[in-house]
Amino acid sequence: MLSNLLFIITGLIGLITTFLIFTNYKSNRIMNLYIILFILIISLRFFLSGLTNFIFDSNFRTTYFKYSNFSLVVIPICYLYFKNLSENYRKLNSKELLHFIFPVALFLAMIYREHFDFDSKQIEIILYGLFFIFAITYIILCFQMLRTTIWIRKGDIKVIQQQNKLINNWTLFLFIGLILTIFRLFISISMEIYFGESIKGHSYQWISALIWLTILFKILRSPEILYGYNVLHQKINENKNNTLVLNDIWKKSTNIELNNEQHLVLKEKIDSNIIDYIKEIESISLKYELFRNSKLTISDLANSLKIPKSHLSYLFKYHSTISFSEYKKVIRIHDAINQIEQNYLKNNTLDSLSKKVGFTSYNPFFTSFKEIAGVSPLEYFKMNKVDFEQ
Repeated sequence: MLSNLLFIITGLIGLITTFLIFTNYKSNRIMNLYIILFILIISLRFFLSGLTNFIFDSNFRTTYFKYSNFSLVVIPICYLYFKNLSENYRKLNSKELLHFIFPVALFLAMIYREHFDFDSKQIEIILYGLFFIFAITYIILCFQMLRTTIWIRKGDIKVIQQQNKLINNWTLFLFIGLILTIFRLFISISMEIYFGESIKGHSYQWISALIWLTILFKILRSPEILYGYNVLHQKINENKNNTLVLNDIWKKSTNIELNNEQHLVLKEKIDSNIIDYIKEIESISLKYELFRNSKLTISDLANSLKIPKSHLSYLFKYHSTISFSEYKKVIRIHDAINQIEQNYLKNNTLDSLSKKVGFTSYNPFFTSFKEIAGVSPLEYFKMNKVDFEQ
């Protein structure tokens, strides 16, 4: 009774989560239609499973147990979610339907297995054996997809770093949940075969319900996952006036031993002003205008800040994780992202954008954008295009 109540609660929370995601997924980089289907199917299965103990209708119970194995389609759905997430693609592709041929065929075979002229138990073992081969294959595919396309994303801009870290953690969390659920099913079916029981895989299903509840609560308690990039961006911008926006670029202190006498003298002069210097650099950088000059040099920046060039050179050598040349790229890509989010590309080209932010041509702009933001300029534009149209 308690487990059935747990299933109903899990199903209801899942259906509510599905509705919330569906109302926001178009402006949410982390969600797409596949994750909506994934959550919907699993939530419906738990909800209906819970009802079997409260609806005293044998036809309902029989129908549920007969067709409940349809939920095995969530395995390729999860893979396609990761695939579309890695490619930032938001529409269903007809070719992706090929992934459902085997699970649907297996589902039909499970339904009509009693029509085979073989021992029913042997047929069940063969079918579930095929299922686990299928499941393990897709787990491997999911792992390779995540490892090579999503978990390697970094980025130099703080907003992008935060977003990529969020996506990395979320996909790892979901992937582990999928593995644990399949492992529970494997143990359940193995025990049913060992004790000669009817193979249904329903033993210890409450464990899967708890795993799924944990995933749902992870979504619901993380507005960045539920509502997407805009909320994340807003949360970061709340602290823009109080913290260093490009904090991960700067090293406020350094343990490097200085052997150069000139550098030792500089250290004594500017150590107490390091934070002020960094704030001044960021302040002028994030106004973008100065960095839109494609010929900008460190001397130009020093003149604009009225800081000795030697001080700036020392700062970028010992208190920055990147060179001044790389810093210019970061600021210009930061500027480009800001322009895209302000709908610059509605009436202008990507080539025009590259020149506006300070690149001499599109090719270095494209390379730098993908290196820093983790996606191409066009992909980033498509990710945010829905917001522009609303």
